[in-house]
Amino acid sequence: NQTRAATFGKQMREYPQLFTSRRFWGYALCVAFSVGGFFSFITGAPLVAAAWFDLSPAMLGLGIGIITGGFMVGSFITGRIAGRIGMIPMIIAGRSVAVAGPLAGLALFLAGQGNLWVFFGAAIFVGFGNGLTLANANAGVMSVRPQLAGSASGLSGAMTVALGAVLTSATGAVVSAQNAPFAVLGMMLGTGVLGLASALYVRWVDLRDPLPDAG
Repeated sequence: NQTRAATFGKQMREYPQLFTSRRFWGYALCVAFSVGGFFSFITGAPLVAAAWFDLSPAMLGLGIGIITGGFMVGSFITGRIAGRIGMIPMIIAGRSVAVAGPLAGLALFLAGQGNLWVFFGAAIFVGFGNGLTLANANAGVMSVRPQLAGSASGLSGAMTVALGAVLTSATGAVVSAQNAPFAVLGMMLGTGVLGLASALYVRWVDLRDPLPDAG
């Protein structure tokens, strides 16, 4: 128990060093908003499927699995090319894809052209974008202060879970049978934009201060 208490105390004393790092916040928020889009999708998709497309539970499960399939493809591509392209370009590319899918899907629904394939197709883009993003952004979180990698990972994970809980509640409160696809795609688009903004912020910090920042 004393060992655990000492470890916890040491970790808490290390957090202020992370709180002052601009890069840490950029990477951590990028991770949190990227995962947040997934939470919004799995929260709202059942209502969309039931109210708009009358899907069976089996087909709904398949549809929800689509976003994971997109993530797997994105992760595979990341493993093959990230070393050549670089961490930040990969993150920005992933966030751009995750914005483009829901944006196109929402535009089609607003134009009266929305359907099952459009809705779940937008989710594939989010999953694919997350596959390009998350491994790189998590590596970025831990690279900001290499000696505090464990604390950085833990704090980033806590932020991600907290934001996921907030977005799950918000999605449940906003989505109704009448607005289901619009609200879900809108939530996914919003988290995608905020994740992209976080990545671009890190890029801006890198351009202004190419050396490891002290703040």
